[in-house]
Order: sequence, then C-alpha cells, then structure tokens
Amino acid sequence: MNILITTGIFPPDVGGPAKFVPLVSEKLSEQNNVKIITLADNIFAEDSFGIDVKRIKRNQNKILRVLKTIKAILKFGFKSDVIFVNGLWMEVLLSNLILRKKIIRKIVGDPVWEKYYTQYKINDGFDEFQTKKYQLSIQFFKKIRNISFNIAETIIVPSEHLKSFVKNCGYKGNIQKINNGTQISKYFSKNYDENSFLIVSRLVRHKNIDLILKSFKNLKDENNINFTLRIVGQGPEFKKLQKLIKDLDLKTNVELLGPKFDDDLKEIYKISNYFIQISSYEGMPHSILEALNYQLIVIASKFGGNFELIGNNTYGYLTESFEINEISKVIYKAISDKRDLSENCKNLVSTEFNIENTINNYSQIILNNE
Repeated sequence: MNILITTGIFPPDVGGPAKFVPLVSEKLSEQNNVKIITLADNIFAEDSFGIDVKRIKRNQNKILRVLKTIKAILKFGFKSDVIFVNGLWMEVLLSNLILRKKIIRKIVGDPVWEKYYTQYKINDGFDEFQTKKYQLSIQFFKKIRNISFNIAETIIVPSEHLKSFVKNCGYKGNIQKINNGTQISKYFSKNYDENSFLIVSRLVRHKNIDLILKSFKNLKDENNINFTLRIVGQGPEFKKLQKLIKDLDLKTNVELLGPKFDDDLKEIYKISNYFIQISSYEGMPHSILEALNYQLIVIASKFGGNFELIGNNTYGYLTESFEINEISKVIYKAISDKRDLSENCKNLVSTEFNIENTINNYSQIILNNE
C-alpha cells in the first residue's frame, strides 16, 4: 500500500505533530510504502527514521511555497492509495480536486482560528470564534475549512471537544476519537521540594507564555517565591519573550532554551517538578502527557482537551481564567499543596495514553481505508 502523509512540522521541528508523525510513519512503513511531505526551515536536514521525506522550505514567498507543496502532493499523490493529513490541509484540498484520493485527517484544533489569532488579527477565543461573524475574508476561510473537512473519508480527533467542533462545522462523515499518547518511561522517585517549572511548547501567541511570565513576576514580588522556569521551544514569539524576561527582571529565574530533543529533553523533564501550560486552546496536548509520564505536577488552563485530561484537578491544577492574579494563585496553590500525584499520573498515561496503543489505532484506520 502507498501512503502519503502531509504535515506542517517534522523533526527537527518541535511540537506534537513532529513527535507523532515519525512514530505512525515508522509503524506504517513496516509493510507499506510511506512518503512524507512537510515544511522545514532546513530542507537538507538529516533523518534517522528510514522514511522518505520531502521537505519544502518554510520561509519563502507564500504563494510560491503553496505551489511547490501542491506540485509535490500531486507528484507523489498519484501513486498513493490514501493521504493521511496532519497539516498542509489547504494544499491537500486543492490537490485532491485532481487526485480524488481517499483522505484520512487528524484534527487537533481549528487552523483558521489559530492562523488569525497567532497573527493578532482577532482576540476571540476558540469557541467564540466558531459562532461569531467576521469580515468576509475570515468567513471565506471558515467556509473553505468546512469544505476541507468534508473531503475526508474519516476524521480522527483526540478529544470530545474537538469531536463536537468537527460536527458543528457540518461534517457528516466518520469521526473517530483516539487518545493522543506518550512513550511510557520507567518509574523513578521524584523530590518536589524545588520549585522547578517547565514549559515545552511552540512559542506562539495562544500559548500565553507572556501571561505565565507576568504571573511568576507577581509571585516573586508578592510572595517572595524562589523558582526556576525552563522554556523549551521555538517560534515567532521568541524575541518578544526574551525582551519580556529582561523587562520583568526575571533573567536569573527563567531560561529560554530553544528546541530540545530526545535524551536532552528527557533529562529536562526529569529535573523539573512542575509543568505549566496556560494555552487559550489545546486539543489533547502531547507535552502534558509527557509531563504526566515524567511525574511532573501539571498546571494548565481549563479549556479544550486540558480539562478532559486533568479532570476536576485530579491529575493536576486548572486555572479558570487568563487573569494574571488567577494564574498566580493556582501556581501558588500547587507549590503549597505539594500533593504527590505521581502514581495517579503514571497509571493514567500507562493505561489510557500509551503511544503504542495510539499508533496501532491510527494504523488500523489508515490501512482499512485502502
């Protein structure tokens, strides 16, 4: 079977799809021919996955990039039995007007909302964006988004919230919910005495890392809390965050580490005690699953998949709003409680979010759509 996979990010990029796509590709390539098309900052990056990867330069004229991507999808799509879409959805939509191939698509959010929110063109949250009317250009892309959903034979989502979102966009086809997963590490003892915090994230607007930094400044000044915060990731907000750290006088507390991978990232998880993610929206975040696996106490926003994952503060702490004082209070509560959630969290990820089960479930769906 010939399988084409499209994704916006792939190693050495950082993010959920960059972790997931290589794993599902390796599984599928055991008995099938797999081709990956992705965007990349470095089109000559080396791969250790043994999979055929076509990289298209991310930082170039957008129209030219789209045309090159469509050309690549057409070239490899003609020989493909199915296209598994993790990204580049617009290019797949246009290409499939000619190809007419079966489409399996993974939905982890709303690409239209994220695009306009990241570019500071809207300030509305995920749910409000779905029901509110906007200018003609935004409404046009919302319509195209809905059409792109409906060309898929099957849509796979990691959360009930996303399942409702897809249905509300008018999708009438087959929707499957499959939990995201993480690799399960061996259990090890952890000392929660140190206030060592970690963020692993794309550095984009809706991750609200600026609010996290301001909340820590608040804690430091008002509660005299000593802490360290490591921020792992890359993205368009890097320089803004760098400046904010300096302006808030947090350079002795906060490290912007850039992207980290494999063993380097694992070691950072191991030496951290708290994981914080106050995103405006998450489908079912890989990074929180990794944090739970490494027994970090999670502090997250009560939105989207975060709530489904953390529950009613069962596996971590949730903040009800994006107010700095509210975020500060939740962080302070987490470090004051010193609840040992490690056993609960390890049991949760090993039974419900094991990456092997996730990959097997995805592979079955893709292969059954030949």
